[in-house]
Amino acid sequence: MTRKSMYRAPQVAAENTTALYAIEPEPGDWAYALDDPPEIYGPGWYPFHRHVTRPVPHDGAPLRLPRLERTGRTEPRPVRISPNTAYRAWHNEYVTLFGYRDDARVLARTHLYVSPCTVRSAEFGIDLRKKSITVPEACPDNLRQQAEEKARRVLAFLLAARAERRRGLASPHGILHAEMRPRSE
Repeated sequence: MTRKSMYRAPQVAAENTTALYAIEPEPGDWAYALDDPPEIYGPGWYPFHRHVTRPVPHDGAPLRLPRLERTGRTEPRPVRISPNTAYRAWHNEYVTLFGYRDDARVLARTHLYVSPCTVRSAEFGIDLRKKSITVPEACPDNLRQQAEEKARRVLAFLLAARAERRRGLASPHGILHAEMRPRSE
């Protein structure tokens, strides 16, 4: 499925939800890192893409299942990021990014920490053209600072990915969690 410009304004859930072992965001100087298996950098504002494939008949395959063949096109791919302080992060530390073809805006989904067993689902917007963030008006005052801080760090992450792509790298490297990088480093 090709993701066209389907961006919508970010939202925040009306109610808190239970999340066992929710943890407070770490203070200090940390950054987000990609912890999804990387594919490729692609064109446009949003850097993360995947190859578009099509099924091709493959008579020699078990059950005559088709094989997938690349079409030569790419499309934006959602990715998951987490703090670079721990490779396997806690549930509420993850952020999932959704980019759109021909749109400088990115939608980020996450959970905001409320208490040790409670979170609030939230989204925020990142505009890569303006280098700005948008936190929903409905975000509770006691969670707004946390949402804004996460959004600023996500913007920094996306700008780092775009800079890496501009340097000519075909796929993410320096923005990967250290545990995902090739062992030769």
